[in-house]
Amino acid sequence: MIEKEEVQQPETVILGPGQILKLAREKANLSSQDIADKMKLKKTLVEEIEQDNYDINISLTFIRGYLKLYAKHVKVDESEILAAFESLSTQKKEPAKLQSFSRRMANQANDDKLMLVTYLIVAAVIALAVIWWFQQSSNDITTESAVNNYPETIPQDSVSNEMSTLDEISNTGTDTLDPEPLEDAIALPSTTEESANNQTLTVTEQESRVESPAEIVEQSAKVTETLEVEDTATIETEAPVELIFEFSGDCWMNLADATGENIAYGVKVKGRVMPVTGIPPFEVTLGAPEVVKIRYAGEPLDMSFLPAGRIAKFELPLSE
Repeated sequence: MIEKEEVQQPETVILGPGQILKLAREKANLSSQDIADKMKLKKTLVEEIEQDNYDINISLTFIRGYLKLYAKHVKVDESEILAAFESLSTQKKEPAKLQSFSRRMANQANDDKLMLVTYLIVAAVIALAVIWWFQQSSNDITTESAVNNYPETIPQDSVSNEMSTLDEISNTGTDTLDPEPLEDAIALPSTTEESANNQTLTVTEQESRVESPAEIVEQSAKVTETLEVEDTATIETEAPVELIFEFSGDCWMNLADATGENIAYGVKVKGRVMPVTGIPPFEVTLGAPEVVKIRYAGEPLDMSFLPAGRIAKFELPLSE
């Protein structure tokens, strides 16, 4: 049997861009130092390019630029060198240095993402802190406003209930008065005058004498006017008395004397000492009696009879 000899085809050797440039340099009788001087580069860098050993710290753009410049000095077609470089990069495994560079770039991209997330978290924390601080400031302002407006924020229902209770007590004391003595007092002068006249008149004249309604009304008006004049004279003859109010806290108050004039009213702040003078008796209303001390004509007043935490309304001097 005739054995067929296998014809081995020679393997195609792909030259890298560095090898092509090196052959062109040797053909032009130039040394690597000559190329380095023309390219303004170090000799070691030129030798690494000829060995297709590229520094990972140099980007591909710069490597292509070096190859094109090298090809120009040795008069080789730039497109051929770039094609050889691209062919080398596709068929030849990426050098370990370039892989490390790629990994480093990927790690840097991940680090950048982590830093961005960190910045966002820090910004969110700062924003929450600012919002919390504004809420605390708003709460403090609301609390301060409530304290300053304490007398105005007394529940109206509580005030109305306390005032109605005091009014009921006052009205009860007034309603229990018997109106008959007053009518008797008004009719007393008329009765007395009539009795005196009856002593001088005969029985016939007494029977025939009848007073008209107009005369009765006129006599009643005179008696009422006389009583008012006497009351006014009594009030005017009363000597003025000095009162001293000491406030250990904010308190709303109203003070009226016997003339009916409000000589002190409104909110009195903590620490105030307020002397006033008026004609007794005085009508006193206190919104917070537990924070008030009173001196009447120089004598301290016992305030223990007033309930704490409730509006107090009373007269001075106190009736025994």
